Amino acid sequence: MRAILTACSDEGRLIILSSEMERQELRRWRQTRSFYCPQCKGPVQLKVGDIVIPHFAHRKEAACSASFSEGESQQHLNGKRLLYQLLLNGKQKVELEPTLNKISQRPDLLIKTSKTKIPIEFQCSTIPISHLEERTGGYRKAGMEPIWILHTPAKLTNLAEGVGIFQFSKFQEWFITKTSPEDDVLLTFNPHNQTFHYFSSLLHVAGQRYIGMHRILPLHFQVFPFARPKAPTENEMRQYSNLYESLRQKELQNRILLNRKGIKDPFLRSCYEMKMLPTQLAPWIGVPIPGNWAFREADVEWQFRFIHFLKRNEIPFSDVATYSIERFVHGFNGNFTEKTLACEQYIHFLSQQSIDFASLKTDYTENVVLQLISERFLANER
Repeated sequence: MRAILTACSDEGRLIILSSEMERQELRRWRQTRSFYCPQCKGPVQLKVGDIVIPHFAHRKEAACSASFSEGESQQHLNGKRLLYQLLLNGKQKVELEPTLNKISQRPDLLIKTSKTKIPIEFQCSTIPISHLEERTGGYRKAGMEPIWILHTPAKLTNLAEGVGIFQFSKFQEWFITKTSPEDDVLLTFNPHNQTFHYFSSLLHVAGQRYIGMHRILPLHFQVFPFARPKAPTENEMRQYSNLYESLRQKELQNRILLNRKGIKDPFLRSCYEMKMLPTQLAPWIGVPIPGNWAFREADVEWQFRFIHFLKRNEIPFSDVATYSIERFVHGFNGNFTEKTLACEQYIHFLSQQSIDFASLKTDYTENVVLQLISERFLANER
């Protein structure tokens, strides 16, 4: 059965099961009143137990096509009820489980402002990403930009606050949003602990691994628009830099120790042809340039393979045409345009550091990683 927190009464009045309602009174309602789904108009049952949150449920045979695409869990019901109360207390004009007939969708919450409507979806279960994109597309066609809040993954709930390394699944990665061109944030909510967990200032490392800031915000401190995390402090940016350098070295060592492809490994093949040992690459090969998240490979791999490509084709750093970059990125999976932009950013970085194309040497001695991280996060604060 599908569970909802809103239903229409016999008189046609919308009933919202808020946390203030007494279970005893609801049990009396269950015996004396009838309720109907606001969407399909079919009858729904009022469920009032001692543990599970009171809710309305469609009958098993009911066909409510646009209510919800998956069953409602206890944590989902509790989460959207808490979010509804939060927004209501904050004087927002908010509806719980409204029916949007034009697009046949029903968001968990809908905030109404003087200029727009904002759907809010609290996602607890893992569903195909195509379903998330379909719902988002529906809202956008109706001129609305939704806010997706992910239920805090269990493995991340008990993490200490501060700088850390985080591994997200592809599903969890989908919920990462950009609050500025280079500031990625994952907003999650844990209804059981009534806390928001922010994973912000995310710096892509490789695959689905990121260095970032974990911050916890109790529900009663949250506001709308939702609080935006601050940029890392100078000390925290040093922690980013140290972690990034450590992971870079570990990546290079592992490529040698754990390699099973031999010279067929594209990265090691590049090292062999360039007559360079992986552990002795210059510090400017493998740096967190803007847009590096476009590659799933570690920065040190795709950047060195790019340099090898340019050297092999005798293309100077100062004269790299877009079509040459496009030839290179075609050998990688993922978004073609985003990878091209990342390579252009790396070329810009190389030119700034005055890298000598022939010898691949530079007089630059400062910590380039710390500088790039600082530039990225300080730019987000402007």
